[in-house]
Amino acid sequence: MISGIYKAVDGSLAQKLKFDTISNNLANINSNAFKKDIISFDKALAIKNSSTTDFTPGPLHYTGNKLDVAIDGPGFFKIQTVRGIRYTRDGSFSVNSEGLLVTHKGDAVLGQNGPISVRDGDIIIGSDGEIELDGAPTDKIILVDFAQSQNLRKEGMSYYIYEGEEKGILNSNDINIQQGYIENSNVNPTEEMIKMIETLRAFESAQKAIQTMDELNRKMVNDVGLLR
Repeated sequence: MISGIYKAVDGSLAQKLKFDTISNNLANINSNAFKKDIISFDKALAIKNSSTTDFTPGPLHYTGNKLDVAIDGPGFFKIQTVRGIRYTRDGSFSVNSEGLLVTHKGDAVLGQNGPISVRDGDIIIGSDGEIELDGAPTDKIILVDFAQSQNLRKEGMSYYIYEGEEKGILNSNDINIQQGYIENSNVNPTEEMIKMIETLRAFESAQKAIQTMDELNRKMVNDVGLLR
């Protein structure tokens, strides 16, 4: 009976973790290029679980801003930060006071020549990432991909840290960049709400099972106490 309670507790904790993950997905539904997380469990619904990120591209949204760029397909932008190289699919860029193309956090977007410098002028970003300023080629946005995407860890604010071997970082040759667009989150609100309801019901069932077994244990203890 005690082992049954332990299993039910594990099931409750697992469903709570799943619920928290779904809640985080829904909270980031309006975050540019956010990728939802998925929690899976073993057959016994034990707390031993696997959390993975779904890197399926989100839909593209037209903004008309020439500094907004979206990746239509695989790949990540390479970003230089004070903490080291980071990767993102959020292409909501701007130009800082030094004339560098930067993310919304102020970190430099990297091109073939390092941080991309874009002085005042008419900027055109081609589908291959080539940047033209007033009709003259200036630089090219670097896109990279990864042999094993599970080696990417979320850092927050749409940034990822790569924790694998250097050889697992690949130059993305199949580049398709859309200027004037932003990639939306890949979270489907209806799908996540259904999962949330199912998870809540599973959690409630596990709680009821714990209460039932606890009541049976209490009765057994009391009955044994009455034996002579």
